[in-house]
Parts: sequence; C-alpha cells; structure tokens
Amino acid sequence: MKKANTAGPSSSFRVVVPNRVDIAGGTLDIYPLYLLIGDAMTVNAAVAVRSEVEVRPFRRGAARLSSGNFGIAVTAVDSHGFSLGGKLGLLSRALRHFPAVSGVEFLVRNEAPVGSGIGASSALLVALMLAAGRVTGTACRRDGTALAAMEIEAAHLKSLTGRQDHMAALRGGLQGIRFSAGRVEARRLPPAGRAGAMLRDHAFLAHTGIAHRSSDVNWRMIRGAIDGDRVVLRKFRGIAAAARDAWEAVSAADPRGTGAAVAAEWAIRKTLAPGVSTPGVENLFPDRRFRRLVSGAKLCGAGGGGMLFGLLRDPDDREAVEALLSGTGMSVLPFRLSGGPRFEGIGNGG
Repeated sequence: MKKANTAGPSSSFRVVVPNRVDIAGGTLDIYPLYLLIGDAMTVNAAVAVRSEVEVRPFRRGAARLSSGNFGIAVTAVDSHGFSLGGKLGLLSRALRHFPAVSGVEFLVRNEAPVGSGIGASSALLVALMLAAGRVTGTACRRDGTALAAMEIEAAHLKSLTGRQDHMAALRGGLQGIRFSAGRVEARRLPPAGRAGAMLRDHAFLAHTGIAHRSSDVNWRMIRGAIDGDRVVLRKFRGIAAAARDAWEAVSAADPRGTGAAVAAEWAIRKTLAPGVSTPGVENLFPDRRFRRLVSGAKLCGAGGGGMLFGLLRDPDDREAVEALLSGTGMSVLPFRLSGGPRFEGIGNGG
C-alpha cells in the first residue's frame, strides 16, 4: 500500500447514491451461478432510499471514519489505519483500495435499516469509493468500480457476493442486467420514462420489521447449484426465465405482465432454501384481499425478512393495500425511483 502522501480535501462535499429493489432475478448476479444457468438476468430498480458519505477536512496528520447509523467514530494516522474488524471493517477495507490520505473525515450513513434487503451496505460501499476516488484523484470508471466493490465485499465477508447492488448504485434508473462469461451487459431505462411512470403508479414497498442476513440465505440457495443438483438448477432456470419476462414487461410499461413475473419468480424462490420466506409473508400472500389487490409481490434480496416489494393491480387501491400491510406490522415506505450518484458541495459547517 502507498504511504500517506495525499492531502485531504480543501472543502466539504457529499456523495449520495440510491439503494435498489430487485424486481426479479436476484442471486443470479452471484459468480459462478450465472455461468451454470445460462441466459441469466437480473432486473432491478434504483429507489430513493439513500446511502451517503460526507467528506470533510480534518486535522492534519489524522483521518477519521464516522458512522451515523452506529454512532461510532474511529481515528487513525491516515485512511489505511482503520481496523478491518468490527462494524466499519468493510468500509475500512474499501479505503485501502485507494492511496492513503490524511486530513480527511468520512461520515457515512444509510437511510435503510440494517438487513433491509435492498443493497444498502453495498450502496454505502460504492458511495465511499466514489468519495475516496475524488479525494485521492484516483477515481476509476463505473464498471471498474462495480467490480472492485464486489470483490472487496467478497473478501471482507468471506462469502459469495453479486454485483447488481453496486451497479444500481452507480447507474440508477431501471436495469436489465445479463451475465455471461467475461461480460456483463446492462440496459438502463430512465426513471422519468414510461416504465418509471408505470412503477410509480403500481409499485409499493414495505419493511417487514425483520432483518435478514443475505450471505447465509444466498449460500443455502447456491450450494445445490454448485453441487450440480438438477432440481435446484431447474429452479434457478425458472427464476432466470421470470427475470427475462419481467424485463420485457417493464420495458413495455406493462403492470400486469410485471406483476405476473414477480409472482412467478417468488413462487420459485421461496422453495429454494429454508428461511427465504417468513411466517408473516406466508400468512399475507394467500389472503383473499391481498390477492385481489396485488398482482405480484416478493421479499427483496435473498429474502428472510427485509423489504417487501409488489405491484398493485389498480393504483386506486394503494390506500387499501397499505392498510393491509400496516395491519400486519409492516412499515410502508413511499416508492420513488432514483437516478444515479450525486456529488453535492456543502459548507464547511456541514
């Protein structure tokens, strides 16, 4: 690693990136699963649930990393001096990807709660890497940032990780991402287009109140595929087909087709491993009122809790569906789409 020889910023700024809702095809972005399935695809939407990093000048000869969510701050001689353990370990590891810098403070914060299933920790990692790249003058291209972020995360978690979270944070909008050997092809639809208008009218988002651990659930899903289990592989092919259907429907701004693809994806996903669904979801989804008002719904990410995403059959039924969700103890969030990263200048006072 390079010795600390980079000066801190002369003024403060903020980096804001979106989190994502995976509409269909989550888990297929994890290596090597997409190589085992063929024509694998993940469809997601960047939403206005934010991850942000504020960068401020700090005292000479020192650096600080602070978390607003955890209420902790650590100080070191430079940005390579933070511990790789503890709650800030992933972010500390990311800072070592860049030249060491002193005279800087990184303040990080997620709007989403821990275990939300919408890629908040990955988005925060991306925001920090964008901030560190600007401070050190070593920013790289979007694809390189996404790949590095995925590998930094895998090294820290000592587990398999995907890249859709990082790509959504870096690109924003609606994405259809196809994976093949040596290549990732990402198509993007803008939030303000026809597809975005359809989702704004029909989509809903709610937090189950249960935190999930994606690495545990993902590994239970993927292990069978790696071992060559034909049943598991067939299920993942079904998820890939549902994702392709979802992208076609989203691109056509077709709410009925999108809802059907989401429902088909979830019907398969929940059978992949124990713990993907939750008792609350299993009670809610068969409810006749819910089925009458909702065309398709699923838990985000690997499941096991976190956020619930779905589509209304009729936008006029939003209030009734939100009342149903609230009645089960879930917390309803506004569904708003987002563009990509933003850099904002801020006064030295914060």
